[in-house]
Amino acid sequence: MDLNAYRAFVLAVERGTITDAAAELGVSRPTLSRQLAALEEGLGLALLHRTTRQVKVTPRGRELYEQLRPLIDGVDGIEARLHEERAEPVGWLRVSVPPIIATDILPTLESLRRAHPRLSVEMLGEVRWADLHTDRVDVAVRAGRVGDASLVRRRLGARDVYAVASPEYLERHGTPITSSDLKTHDVLRGHDPHGDAATSWPTWTGGRIPVEGRFVSNDHRVLMEAALSGAGIALLSDVSAGRHVDAGRLVRVLPDEVGVELTLHAVFARRTLQPAAVRACIDALVQWAQSGGPRRLRGD
Repeated sequence: MDLNAYRAFVLAVERGTITDAAAELGVSRPTLSRQLAALEEGLGLALLHRTTRQVKVTPRGRELYEQLRPLIDGVDGIEARLHEERAEPVGWLRVSVPPIIATDILPTLESLRRAHPRLSVEMLGEVRWADLHTDRVDVAVRAGRVGDASLVRRRLGARDVYAVASPEYLERHGTPITSSDLKTHDVLRGHDPHGDAATSWPTWTGGRIPVEGRFVSNDHRVLMEAALSGAGIALLSDVSAGRHVDAGRLVRVLPDEVGVELTLHAVFARRTLQPAAVRACIDALVQWAQSGGPRRLRGD
């Protein structure tokens, strides 16, 4: 389907002359005449009766025109909306964030939405890595490895992740001295980036230690509440656990052995030709990080 040829035909019918239609399209009269002739030849039907002064539509041409006009209007509307999305934040913006910092990022996305009344925001708090090529997610905030090397990233900062438990739990079960002691403790496990129950925890030296546990959740807030209630030892970020550690409600476990520094990135599918909403979101996240971001977020 040659959309330009159909546009030219519709315009010729509405303007009534090849000359006027060609002038509006910015082409010469002979060029438009050849384009319309090629359209008729391709369809095998006469669409227009031409004279030196005007064109009149044939019955088959009238039928085609009446079917094409709403289609052309629809395409024009789509193009107008896409141009608008390029120019200003409008439509839906879908942002995937780790649940552990969802409440920290919420005010930034709310400010973005208030600043642009025609922008709608969907925030997805999920441990699983969203596929930015297929999941209809525009921007993802990721901690640690980004995953797909083809994705574009903006560094936001870094944060520590470490093991914690409540003083009451440690009083009942004892404090682990080495990582092998975790085998005898209630380990509260989260999910890995693939959405499966974690089977290992990181060490500060870059290794991994195996863990087992009969409680699993993909929500870090649930894991934190479980740790606060004395249910076991959890691997949490200082974004969520730091204030409880400072207040003595949680105690770091194996602080010199278990833990990792995770870099936080804003990730998106491509560097150029992004909608204005994506560009505005990235800028807002960078500003959020530079102004302090979540608790204890360390920038460059």
